[in-house]
Amino acid sequence: MKKILSLILALCLGLAMVGAVAEGDEFVLNVCVASEPETIDPNLANSVDAAMMTNHQFENLMKYAMTDENLTEDTTVFNTEVVLGQAASYEVSEDQTVYTFTLRDDIFWSDGEPVKAQDFVYSWKRLVNPDTASEYGYFLDHIVLNAAEIQAGEADPDTLAIEAVDDKTVKITLESPCAYFLSMCAFPSLMPIRQDVVEGSENWTDPANIVVNGAYKVTEWVHDSYIRMEPNEKYYDYENLGPDAIVWNLSDSETAILSSYQTGAWQFVDSFPTDMIETLRESGDCFINPYVGTYYLYLNCLKIEDWRVRAALTLAIDRDNIVENVTQGGQVPATGLVASGILDSAGNDFAYGNSELGDMYAWLSEAYPEADLETYSGRCELAQELYQAAVDEGAWDPDTTIVYNFNTSDTHKAIAEAVGSDWQTVLGINITLQNQEWATYTNGLGEHSFGVARLGWIADYNDAVTYLELMVTGQSNNYGVFSNPEYDDLIVKAKATLPGAERDEILYEAAELLYSEGGFPVAPLYFYTQPYCKVSTVDNVGFTSLGYFFFQYATEVA
Repeated sequence: MKKILSLILALCLGLAMVGAVAEGDEFVLNVCVASEPETIDPNLANSVDAAMMTNHQFENLMKYAMTDENLTEDTTVFNTEVVLGQAASYEVSEDQTVYTFTLRDDIFWSDGEPVKAQDFVYSWKRLVNPDTASEYGYFLDHIVLNAAEIQAGEADPDTLAIEAVDDKTVKITLESPCAYFLSMCAFPSLMPIRQDVVEGSENWTDPANIVVNGAYKVTEWVHDSYIRMEPNEKYYDYENLGPDAIVWNLSDSETAILSSYQTGAWQFVDSFPTDMIETLRESGDCFINPYVGTYYLYLNCLKIEDWRVRAALTLAIDRDNIVENVTQGGQVPATGLVASGILDSAGNDFAYGNSELGDMYAWLSEAYPEADLETYSGRCELAQELYQAAVDEGAWDPDTTIVYNFNTSDTHKAIAEAVGSDWQTVLGINITLQNQEWATYTNGLGEHSFGVARLGWIADYNDAVTYLELMVTGQSNNYGVFSNPEYDDLIVKAKATLPGAERDEILYEAAELLYSEGGFPVAPLYFYTQPYCKVSTVDNVGFTSLGYFFFQYATEVA
């Protein structure tokens, strides 16, 4: 999720920061991955860019560490894997439901206080507490014992099954074995935070107040301009850290971002005009990483009540046109909500493991066997049939105008225009496109005031649940207010089932149910890729296909 500043502000900032690239003999790395983050509070951060910044300031029980594998022809960016972080070791019970982590002896907060097991306990209980109102409050539901009951307001947060056995030992009890639990223990929402710091100030994340346990610490934050981080001298691997400072320049004006990169003001950017990608690749500036994510549209079930209309909207989108002529970044047309790159227990790509057509079309192919779902023209014919049936039965007023909301971005606007054109051409639907600044946009999502709204979801870990649980009744990210008790039960059942063929079957059933009669709450458009531009003089950057870049150990080369 990206946010926007004005072109003028970003251009001025780019020029102003040129002098910060080299401060004496210091290596100051200027990057731009977003505009003003919604927060850098680990429990509350809800975007990839905010999580990326959080990853540089806090460290979890587990962490991402660079391997020697390059993901593309760019030999300066390396893949990462989940390894021990603040934990020195862990043990798992015979039934795989109890994890006991022993913390390192050399971990300290940036003010010199030792990191304690209690700091993890406080963070995890704060996350699941409904009063915290975290978008990721659901994250531990049906994973850690009592989490779901706490989120539902049926149990006290103190009953969450995480305990500090002593200052150096964290014990966590799961509802049932979870194959991806260690990966969850590297996720930003679960990073430790200090109770006295958080409760000592409403503005505890300000540079003057923040206390961190990770590699870097915010030393300056000029809102809507930049965030400067410098190495944390108390970090156990301080001597091996890279940049003397990382400056996170805040902008989402794609034109201005590219201008600042091309003038040398910024050394790394991951957003720029899509029509420049081919030129930038030819010049050796742009590379495209694999990225496990799905770009999709919420179809508000409160405003578009008939599933046939939602299905028609989903079918009428020309996804090939969008990836070939609009985004132009090597994206792949989506075939379901679960992104390509998520694997089932047999190592199959979940997006295609249940049906060659994909989850979005599997049920329709059985319910409407005469429909040609392999071609866009065939999908449009079925879209028209479903739409007309809803109109004829009085379930949909054809004079209705659907409001399509998107947050400010040249790319989001171009996609909205392409989709709106498809809907008007194929279905004759009246569409109003509404561009909104990020704060207004996210408020509208939470208030369910839109008809259609764009969003993207990057996997939190490699399991289909990270996508499918988004559509559970009452889930904080279920902005389209979809509800199906049978679907909810399948997700709970999947979380309680050991990895294997039986669990795969449950997840595939849920994915197909999402796109069957009564469903179609989201219209997936494409599976992401991650284009970026980086100067050749910056080496040793980490990346995970879950969307995070890591600059802690970046080096400067001639």
